[in-house]
Amino acid sequence: MSDEEKTEEGPPLIWEKRGHVAILTLNRPKAMNSWDPEMMDEHRRLLTEFEDDDDLRVLIYTGEGRAFSTGINIRKAPDYLYLNPKERTTKWITPNSIKLSKPTIAAINGFAIGGGLELALGCDMRIMAESAKVGLSEVKLGALPGGGGTQWLPRLIGLGDALMMMLTGEPIDAAEAFRLRLVQKVVPDDQLLDEAMKIAEAIAANGKTAVRLTKEVALLGLNASLADALWLEEIYFARNRVDAADEIKERLDAFQNAAKKK
Repeated sequence: MSDEEKTEEGPPLIWEKRGHVAILTLNRPKAMNSWDPEMMDEHRRLLTEFEDDDDLRVLIYTGEGRAFSTGINIRKAPDYLYLNPKERTTKWITPNSIKLSKPTIAAINGFAIGGGLELALGCDMRIMAESAKVGLSEVKLGALPGGGGTQWLPRLIGLGDALMMMLTGEPIDAAEAFRLRLVQKVVPDDQLLDEAMKIAEAIAANGKTAVRLTKEVALLGLNASLADALWLEEIYFARNRVDAADEIKERLDAFQNAAKKK
């Protein structure tokens, strides 16, 4: 552990469970929640734990201090940058790069720059504090985004706006991120985690199988023609009806009983 980390309280990654929701807090505030190889290894372990825990249904990421994350620790970047591509992609992962089956939310509390924004792009939804800023600044260092940014950003906001961000390297504020639909909500700073929890709990309250299959088929459909994607939806609809038959019956019965009481 570095001297920098020893001056900070707690582990670099804080793992918390609240009911069916897991919260992963990046906890290196003095280093702007930047990542080193040890954090990457622990991150993979925690995502595996989340995927395997049947009681956990939604994951929220956030950061301690004034940054969500500024990506790779610059002091250790040379070792990481010169890894071969296969090894590098097993080190740096995001929920969607490893096809995590459960929904994830990035609660962007401060600066999300470089790999920090790429982590948020690798989540399913993003909400942002009013004072936060996001950007892919790698070109300013003579590098390019290598954690998914060049592929996820154009898919989310369109090629022109994505290239504007990536080629200038300039960050944008929360209002602009919302205008571009890079984030789904902007909230006051002190309400960020509460809002993320509201969204997560609303998701967790729904049918577990239906939520998982909805995410899966939506992502698969992105790479298919509309006709093929609609047919894929029909297949998943039938699959959900079989896989969640007991839960569907239970929920329909509860809905009908509640309606009778009104």
